[in-house]
This record gives sequence, C-alpha cells and structure tokens, in this order.
Amino acid sequence: MNENIQTLISWWKLKGQRESDPFIRFFLFYMCFDAWITAESGEDRDDKKLEWLFTQDNCLKDKWAEIQSETTKSWIANLRNLSPIEDMRPKYRGEFTHLNNVENFEEIIRFIYQIRCNLFHGSKNPMDTKDASLVELSGMIFQKWIVWAHHKC
Repeated sequence: MNENIQTLISWWKLKGQRESDPFIRFFLFYMCFDAWITAESGEDRDDKKLEWLFTQDNCLKDKWAEIQSETTKSWIANLRNLSPIEDMRPKYRGEFTHLNNVENFEEIIRFIYQIRCNLFHGSKNPMDTKDASLVELSGMIFQKWIVWAHHKC
C-alpha cells in the first residue's frame, strides 16, 4: 500500500480510537477499511473490493485470525443474535442478510457491510436499540481488526 494511504489510514484510525460515539467510530473505522481495500485491490466498486478481499491473499485478511480472542468471538456471536438485518435500500426492502456461521470470515464481513450500507444510506437510528447494538459491535470488531492489521502489515 502506498505511503500516502497508510498515513491517511493512520490519521483516521487515531480519530476513531478517540471517538466516543459508536456511530461515528464505526464510520471512521469503515473508512479505514474501505481505503485499505481500495488501495490494495485497485477496484472502485464495493462488490469488486470485497471480492478481492475474500479471494486474494492479503495482509488484512490474514490478520483477521489473529484478532479472534474470546472477546472478539463474543462480539461476533452478539451480531449473530441480532441477525437477520433487512436491506433498507428502497428497491431491496424485504431482502435480508443473515449471520449464521460466526467462523465464516466472508459471512461476517458481508453482514457488517450490510450494516454499513444501511447506516451510510440513512437507515440506522441511534435511538433504536437493535441499530445501536449492530453499529457498536461492528465498530468494535473493525477497530480491533484495523488497529491490529495496521500495526502488523
């Protein structure tokens, strides 16, 4: 990854670590994640970037296994307990994303990606307990993963 992108990720990561609002923290760590996979994959569409992450050898994916502590596993299990989540885009209402296998990297990331889509497109309410839990758990997972991978890669 080029030095400029690494510096930007460092900056956003630091802001995310200092942020107390879980919605903003998730947003900041998702920005780090997206910058990373955009830079490494060379792709500009989310589906292509995610496909690269899942199918190609890369340091970010490699570091996922290293963050799998009991704490991280409990966060992921709590996400599963909040599954499924509806795709809130107008043309996709009634379609749901499930998290069934807490050991499946791709399924976990796709589930968090759906949370991201709903949040970024205005369909996550910080006053809704389920929405707040989904965003907070996703943010904690991404924070741990991005901080660790950025340190190690």
